[in-house]
Amino acid sequence: MNQRKRCVLIIFVIMFINLSVFTDLFAQVEFHGFVRNHSAFRVDKPNDAMLLRNRLRLNSELWGDNVYAFASFDILNDVADSAINILNLREAYLDIYSSFVDFRIGKQQVVWGKADGYFINDIVNPLDLSYFLLQDFDDIRMATTMLNTKLYFGNHSLEVLVIPEFKLTKISFKGDWGFERPDSIDILIDPINSIIVSLPLSYQQDKIQEKSIRKAEYGFKFNTFLLGTDLSIIYLKVREDKLIYLKQIVADNYGLHNGVNLTPSHPWVTFYGANFSRPFGTSVFRGEGGYYTKRLFDTEGVKYINEGMLVEKGFVQGMLGIDYQLTGDIDIGVQAIHERILDYEDGIVNDDANSIGTFLIRGRFFNETVLPMILTLYNIDNKSSLSRIMVDWNYSDSFIITFGIDILEGDSDTIFGQFNRNDNVYLKVKYSF
Repeated sequence: MNQRKRCVLIIFVIMFINLSVFTDLFAQVEFHGFVRNHSAFRVDKPNDAMLLRNRLRLNSELWGDNVYAFASFDILNDVADSAINILNLREAYLDIYSSFVDFRIGKQQVVWGKADGYFINDIVNPLDLSYFLLQDFDDIRMATTMLNTKLYFGNHSLEVLVIPEFKLTKISFKGDWGFERPDSIDILIDPINSIIVSLPLSYQQDKIQEKSIRKAEYGFKFNTFLLGTDLSIIYLKVREDKLIYLKQIVADNYGLHNGVNLTPSHPWVTFYGANFSRPFGTSVFRGEGGYYTKRLFDTEGVKYINEGMLVEKGFVQGMLGIDYQLTGDIDIGVQAIHERILDYEDGIVNDDANSIGTFLIRGRFFNETVLPMILTLYNIDNKSSLSRIMVDWNYSDSFIITFGIDILEGDSDTIFGQFNRNDNVYLKVKYSF
């Protein structure tokens, strides 16, 4: 067991002992959790096991007068991938309540978006994309250490975040769910004579800063209820948690280009967002939008070589959706998502716009013991898609069996299509205690 795992285990044991010792001082202490096996098998050749993952989650909760504490601990291993053998403190926070202000301090998740299966305003926590979007959303979001303060006044509230911990989005570049990244790049070094050279790429090690209040990210969300509509306004000042590479062409002793160094960069970004939702009879209309004043995008050629072959542009995203209760047992949801690079110019690697449609249908049958769901995300511009079809069977209050299939379609250079070889059927067996 390495030092990090020992520290995580020691922290959890200390919290467990403290909760046990102070049981008499608080109204209630509760321990619970679950054991789950998630097995997934590839539909196409070689029809191998993609996941044979076992997870033990232990949760502890403590209630007292105006106080609540929560800790969640994971023990995880994957027989299909010997590298997956993890001890992890998922969340650990303390809540303090009063009549007009609440405080939550510690490692936590904050959900600020309203979109199904897509992240627009839900960007407070970084994501674990090591298995793309096919994990449970509670497992995709990675908890971050922060202070979350919520103030209440009438029908309004103000949520303020101070985030001293910077954490990267987790992405794999190897294995079944590894994102493809090139080994070389073609660069137009002489536009007049159309001279293009292919140079090898050298990816440099990323350096993550330690927790620091002085360099803390921060933001707020103002919530109100107006004319029957829930409204939210969001502001965030954060660092880019996705990999942004500064590119530097290197030359040999004779001045000839012989490679490109890629150094990770995490610039500060300013984000403004808004959410709304409003019920109409058996329907709920909802939406969200986000605006980055400046964001860095990759470019081709040497026009921006002094800026690391990156260009700053504004960026907007938006979603409009409707949830409709079709029958007493069936709900459907439809979303239209659009995103665009502002002041677009030739040479930017990304397309200027991207449009996605989503469809969700949920059912509740046999006294809500059988719960089917179909979720499809379809990229209209590049004709790629992700579909998840699943059925939960609640055999009892503590025992759930899930059957499902994941289908990914599209060309190999699209976000979904690059994983089209990974269509899989899966089985989850979960026992809660």
